[in-house]
Amino acid sequence: MIVVEDPRTLIRRWLSAESCIVVGKSIERSDSLEKALGRARFVEDYLEEGYLFARLALAKAPHARIKKIDYSKALEDPKVLRVFTYRDIPGENQVGYAVPDQPLLAEGKVRYYGEAVAVVVGKDPDSVNSAVENVFLEIEPLPALFDPLEAMERGDILIHESLGSNIAFRTKVRKGDVEEGFSKADVVVENTYRTHHQEHVYLEPEAALAIPDLENRMTVIATIQYPHLGQKIVSKVLGLPSSYIKIIAPYIGGGFGGKDDEGPLVAARAALAAYHLRRPVLLYYTREDSIQTHPKREATVIKYKSGASKDGKLTAIEVTIIHDSGAYANRGPFILWRATMHASGPYYVPNAKVDGYCVYTNKVPQGSFRGFGNPSVQFAAESQMDQLAEKLGLDPVEFRLNNMLRVGSDTITGQVLTSSVGIHEALKKLSAVSNWRVKRLEYSERRTGRTRRGIGVAVAWHGNSTSRAVPDWSNSYIHISRDGSVNVYTGIVEMGQGSPSSSHRQLVSEILGCPIDKVKVVFGTTDAPDTGATHASRGTSVGAIGIVVAAGRIRSRLESFLSEYYNVQREEIKISDGVVIVGNKIKMSWEELVALAYSKGVDLSATGYFFLPKGTFDDDAGRGFAYPAFSFIAIIVEVEVDIYTGRVKVLEVHPALAIGRVINPDAVKTQVEGAIIQGIGYTLMEKLVFADDGRIVNDNLTDYVIPTSHETPVIRNAIFVEDVWDYGPFGAKGVGEMAFIPMPAAIANAVSHALGVRITELPLTPEKVYSITKQLVG
Repeated sequence: MIVVEDPRTLIRRWLSAESCIVVGKSIERSDSLEKALGRARFVEDYLEEGYLFARLALAKAPHARIKKIDYSKALEDPKVLRVFTYRDIPGENQVGYAVPDQPLLAEGKVRYYGEAVAVVVGKDPDSVNSAVENVFLEIEPLPALFDPLEAMERGDILIHESLGSNIAFRTKVRKGDVEEGFSKADVVVENTYRTHHQEHVYLEPEAALAIPDLENRMTVIATIQYPHLGQKIVSKVLGLPSSYIKIIAPYIGGGFGGKDDEGPLVAARAALAAYHLRRPVLLYYTREDSIQTHPKREATVIKYKSGASKDGKLTAIEVTIIHDSGAYANRGPFILWRATMHASGPYYVPNAKVDGYCVYTNKVPQGSFRGFGNPSVQFAAESQMDQLAEKLGLDPVEFRLNNMLRVGSDTITGQVLTSSVGIHEALKKLSAVSNWRVKRLEYSERRTGRTRRGIGVAVAWHGNSTSRAVPDWSNSYIHISRDGSVNVYTGIVEMGQGSPSSSHRQLVSEILGCPIDKVKVVFGTTDAPDTGATHASRGTSVGAIGIVVAAGRIRSRLESFLSEYYNVQREEIKISDGVVIVGNKIKMSWEELVALAYSKGVDLSATGYFFLPKGTFDDDAGRGFAYPAFSFIAIIVEVEVDIYTGRVKVLEVHPALAIGRVINPDAVKTQVEGAIIQGIGYTLMEKLVFADDGRIVNDNLTDYVIPTSHETPVIRNAIFVEDVWDYGPFGAKGVGEMAFIPMPAAIANAVSHALGVRITELPLTPEKVYSITKQLVG
């Protein structure tokens, strides 16, 4: 019996599949009815009578030495049971991800307004809510830094004294000779761009329910995007073996990266309280707690110089990227690294010099957010492309097509793209479908009256998998029961994106040949294999590779068994849509096949593990391998600007994506639409406002404004170019972040076109736009 078990062979087999039954089709998500009827359970739905409640006491100073934490007044309420500080941590009070600089609970110093100082536990929410206001810090105030440009230069005020600098991390890329490149340029454009913090505003604020068991074992149900990372952090904080910790991510009410950073910390704080009290504890964040304390999209200053020759070719770029990292590095080094690698945009640039800096300030830390450092640098890169095209007298789309990466091109890091580069085709199709040329000319000739229209384009790329050449893998386990039902176990979580409830089921159904309603995915638990985090658009593109391998192994065993059983070649066997066909005859149903296989001793369980091949990156040289594949997107946006009020209205959005094989078109469509709307919010209205002491002023949904249906534009059907990736499930690449990334640039380019004035700073609030348009009115 010949059974194929090699992961690469199995991946290649399904990569070349031409006709599919469920892959490539829009199917209903398995959790749709549960969510529609309110039966889906989120963290707080697991609360039972007698459980305790907890909230964080937060620092009310941006930078200070802690002399004493006084919670005596909080304990005067008999319903308040305990207040836990760093002194109560039995393990390590260190939870920094990229740099070991962050305590779980403030120790020695507070470094931003809103930093977690203590966990207050009581019998009911009202008592806890009152008690957190009665936790007081005796402090020695220290000078605070809020501007990253100032913080870079200051050596007398250090946010982390042990590091000797306020620069947390540096990155660089070097290619060719930029001085020579600029000497060959006929036009040069140089600008400084500024972007701002953004709040995640997920529907469900952070929460964790920690339930102690025998022998100090702990189960934590949490709003978390990576259960196995949560297990690691809780284990470290409690000083217990990882095997004693079980993390469960139930349905999650939105994540966008925020619960990737904060989720493990919420779990650890809840577990700390439950560990000491030996009772279940629900730690919850109010909306205000959430906004004040959890990491945000980075604010940036980007200095960008680029040159091009008169034949429309880029010759050089020189870029300095400065990220306001806030009080702790968090995921900042990874975010900055991604921004640095993508600084050119998806274009061939022969000469490049890019330097990046993560800078500590006394503000809320920067953190993971949809796009992960890429939207800000693409805003700068794509603004530069428009200005270069204008100086050269070229159409912006044609100028981009003239410089677009293709198969065989090398990126600014020197990585040669050997396959899966479909952006040239995507942009050409998009230009035609959107009627770009006609509208561009029409709006250019209509810059009169109160309302001005503009049309803008932006193109973006986004590396699949993790950053900084961090190892990445996929892992899954599949078991077929005797009745033919299929259980799939994965660490990927369900936070609204639908991977476990749609695409994962489709992949298993297609490969095994079983009816899709037979497939159940058990997701988001440390009882499943460590599949890596549900971030970086890897829920299907990387997270499901292990599922393909596990399902492929079982399929291979079944085919080998049937080949011997019927004495035929494997090519004569077809298992599809719940039916087994040998030759041209239907032999049995899926259920009958499983029963027969069990009776003959065929193993119908399999693990699927795949370690993603990656090259190396030389940090000192600033060259090397960046990502195993890139997803691509082009967006064309039409806007209308009221020059009397400064209000910008996005009218239409036309997207085109090169994202490999599309597993579920409807699921991709909803990701694209959601990202577009979130991108509109970021570009036009969302902005965190900081007081002089670093406090976030607009920490509620009254004052922090997000888009509603009123601001939602017409979103045209997306164009898909299926430039399959060699390792992706059936060739799929990541999609969840893609439509957000070019939106700021596309809107800014459209507004610049409407007004005839270049936009270099976000957000484009009515006040900011009016400060520009009042000159036109006058």
